[in-house]
Amino acid sequence: MNTHSNPMMEVPVNTMLLRMAAPISLGKLSTFLFQIVDSYFIGKLGSNELAALAFSSSAFFLFAAVFMGFSVGVSSVIARAVGSGERQKAKMLTMVSLALVVLVAVSLSLAGRAFVGPTFSALGASKDILPLLDAYMGALYLGLPLLMLGIVGSGAARAVGITKQTEVVFGIAGVINLVFDYLLIFGIGPFPELGLAGAAWATVLSFGFILLGVMFILTRQNLIGLSKLDGALSGLAEILKFSLSTISMQMLVPTTGIFTTFLLADYGSQAVAAFGIVGRIESLALIGIFAVSMAVTPFIAQNFGAKEHERIDQAIIFAGKASFYLGILLFAVLALLGPSIAAIFSDDPAVINFVSIYFKIVAVSYAFQGLIAVTVAIFNGLQMPRIALKIMLVRTFVLVFPLLFIGSKLGLWWILAGLAVGNILAATYAANLMRQSERKWNRPTAKAKPWLEFGQDLRKLISIAKS
Repeated sequence: MNTHSNPMMEVPVNTMLLRMAAPISLGKLSTFLFQIVDSYFIGKLGSNELAALAFSSSAFFLFAAVFMGFSVGVSSVIARAVGSGERQKAKMLTMVSLALVVLVAVSLSLAGRAFVGPTFSALGASKDILPLLDAYMGALYLGLPLLMLGIVGSGAARAVGITKQTEVVFGIAGVINLVFDYLLIFGIGPFPELGLAGAAWATVLSFGFILLGVMFILTRQNLIGLSKLDGALSGLAEILKFSLSTISMQMLVPTTGIFTTFLLADYGSQAVAAFGIVGRIESLALIGIFAVSMAVTPFIAQNFGAKEHERIDQAIIFAGKASFYLGILLFAVLALLGPSIAAIFSDDPAVINFVSIYFKIVAVSYAFQGLIAVTVAIFNGLQMPRIALKIMLVRTFVLVFPLLFIGSKLGLWWILAGLAVGNILAATYAANLMRQSERKWNRPTAKAKPWLEFGQDLRKLISIAKS
């Protein structure tokens, strides 16, 4: 066990996870708000612009997923090094990972910019939307390497327990995006009226701020700087060994969105535009669940490195309950307020109707999505990314994709039903794998009865409400 003071291995588990998840939630809230703001302002331009934004979101999240997956891998590897008392190794791993990001991100950005037309034509974008996509993605691709460095850098910071500072940076970036969205989309004051392209340039400016802020934090934490990088090649091999699975896993998330967008394109641009709005609202709504899962991975990785197995058991129970209850709460809120939320972004009755029905059908599965997210995060923290990847592969290609395809042959709303049922079945599969793993390690959590515990918690809540 590491003898140095380390909150991740000393502060009570629930307290520490909440302490980590809260700033992550606030930071992600501000980050996702820029997507909501984009949708709101661009909705004033027309349905074609909203449809273009929906298509671009699918490609953007696929691109970002590569580096979000890399960030998860980097965070877990660095956290384990810190938990084992190897701080210098953690610095080396951070430097190596950032160098690799520069190389890969610039290459992918240039390739993406060169193939905007063919890419979105293949995704089903019509000829009248392609020029809008070229204007928006042409600018956005230039700034993506800035964000990718920020994403991976923030993962390294989380690995050593730094969450508040990085999330403040992302929060300020959201404000920057909001201000310049308004100025550049509509041409306020001395700024040119760029329309959809203005939203892209506003986002690029916020990405630049994220990069500067995160690099400043890493420098203060002595995770980057001029020093000998002994073991850089072995460090690179360790990062890639772990990250290839987490990258593949993260890419599967936007892949589902892309496939759904492709199927919805047969039902017209209004359905695609509505799905784009839903995606942004959903990303914002699921922040709490994502924050818990993002906090769990480095927490478990550090305690795994220090062989603190009882704390890992406590984290598994806490994360599972928190994500499930948050999912139930989200369903109640969004099913009730769906039409009102949709009306903020569009006055098109078809768009509002789609958003409303989406949250009545798909949001039923949010609690189960939460269980999937934290189970995957737990396996990543336990240095078992292949099992995490297995869960996502089964969810995507064995369950969700076939159900989406079958639903598309039956009608628009059956697509949404397929998505919900796929999530529920995938959560059941993930829970079974977790129980098998706990039995293998002979951990007491293997004998836990979550449904009974959920019932007990519900009765306690009812008792408190009555009193």
